[in-house]
Amino acid sequence: MFLEFIFDFFTYFHHNRIRRYVQYLNIQRLVDVGSHKGEFSQIFTSVNSIKTFFCFEPQKLAYDVLKKKFKKKTKIKTFNYALGDRNHKKKLYLSNLTSTTSLAKLNKNSLYLKFKNLLTGDNNYKRNGGGGYLVNIKTLDKVFKDISLKKTLLKIDVEGYEIYVLKGALKKIKEIPYILIEHQFGNHYQTSFKEVKVFLLKNGFKIIKNFYFPTFHYKDILFKNSYKNI
Repeated sequence: MFLEFIFDFFTYFHHNRIRRYVQYLNIQRLVDVGSHKGEFSQIFTSVNSIKTFFCFEPQKLAYDVLKKKFKKKTKIKTFNYALGDRNHKKKLYLSNLTSTTSLAKLNKNSLYLKFKNLLTGDNNYKRNGGGGYLVNIKTLDKVFKDISLKKTLLKIDVEGYEIYVLKGALKKIKEIPYILIEHQFGNHYQTSFKEVKVFLLKNGFKIIKNFYFPTFHYKDILFKNSYKNI
């Protein structure tokens, strides 16, 4: 859709600004949770220090694009499932703007959400009552049980489901030096970013940088593990 094309245009410049900052952090591994069509990881392939990518995307059509884009890049591994707080299946709620498809339920009282739905042609009832399919969910702790996450950037962009990804990483989060996580404005999901922030602060992380999207409807926040030098 045309609106997605417009957002893709702005997204490129937004991700490139993050790359310019992150490239000096000595990151060797990128874990991209909510990869969509690989827009974020594609930008970061130019960072020479990053040797391995792990991309997670549960949407079937988006994953097909993601897999095809990186099929010749052996350092990029793609996975067609979501990450969450436990290993199970859950309904994925679809959106006409595929980058906003989510596992989180919507807050139907959000004025921002009503405006967004007007632009995209989405329907709240359709998303919460139908319009989706079951996807597999695994925990980050299980997936990376035998893989070190030192010198890793964990990027999470899962449209309101961020806290569940973090709760599934209670063990491995201690190894991770940097977490980049999206903070949506407008309160259009039934989860709160405050819970995400409290969780990270309690686990020894501190905010070191905010990256505002050009349209200022969300920002990506970079957290650093302050407990030890990882």
